[in-house]
Amino acid sequence: MEQLVTVKQGMQPTFDGVRVGVVKIGIADGAPAIQFWIRTAEQERKQAFRAGQSVALPGAGLLTIASIQPADGTTPASATLAYDAGHVTE
Repeated sequence: MEQLVTVKQGMQPTFDGVRVGVVKIGIADGAPAIQFWIRTAEQERKQAFRAGQSVALPGAGLLTIASIQPADGTTPASATLAYDAGHVTE
């Protein structure tokens, strides 16, 4: 089952026990990007992504960056994430 979640910088949604801290949403090397802290009880890592990329959350499902909207002066930065709990990883 896929779940769509819209996040903003500073949010820390949890997906099946894996906390995903949204560190930064913006432009990196000329393209929209998002940076996460991915935390479980056993590990913690910082990782950056572009729209369309996916990451397997340890012991949980697959998180895909569906879209990234950098801030435009009047609207704060946000991103839409798609979480597939049916794609469980180790």
